[in-house]
Amino acid sequence: MKNSFTTESKARLLDLLGRQQGLFAEILAVTEKYTGLISADEAEELDESIQVRQDIIGKIKGLHQESDPLMQSYISFSKSKEGKSIPEIDSAAKRLRETIAECARLNDISIAAAKEKLEEYSKDGDLKRKSRESIGLYIQGLTNAPRHFDKMS
Repeated sequence: MKNSFTTESKARLLDLLGRQQGLFAEILAVTEKYTGLISADEAEELDESIQVRQDIIGKIKGLHQESDPLMQSYISFSKSKEGKSIPEIDSAAKRLRETIAECARLNDISIAAAKEKLEEYSKDGDLKRKSRESIGLYIQGLTNAPRHFDKMS
C-alpha cells in the first residue's frame, strides 16, 4: 500500500492552517489589549475580551478536529520512503507556530500585569470587586500552552 498525500488533502490542510492563522491573529489582537485593560481597570471590556478569546479558541479547536488527522497524514507521508515534504505546508505550519509563540509571549506579559494588579488590590483596603474578579478569571481561564495547537512538534 502506497502512502500518499493527495492534492485535495494538501489544499484542505493549507486552507485549515490559513483559517487557524487568521484566528490566532485575532487572539493576538485581543491579547495585545489585555495589559492596557488590566492597568486601566476596564473590567467589563476585559470580561468581553476574555469571552471573545474563548470563542475564538473554540473555533480553533473545531478546526483541529479536521486538521489534526490531515497534519498527521502529511507528517507520515513526508517522512515515508516515497514521500516528500511540501514547502507550502511547512511554511504555513511555521507561520502558525510563530504566531502561537507571540500569543504566548504577550499572554505572559498580560498575566504578569494581572498578578501585579491583584497584589495592588490586596494591599489596598478598598478592593474593586468586579475588577478583581475579572482579572482573577483572566489568570485562571487562559491556557498558555502552544502544544494544544502545535501539531508539528
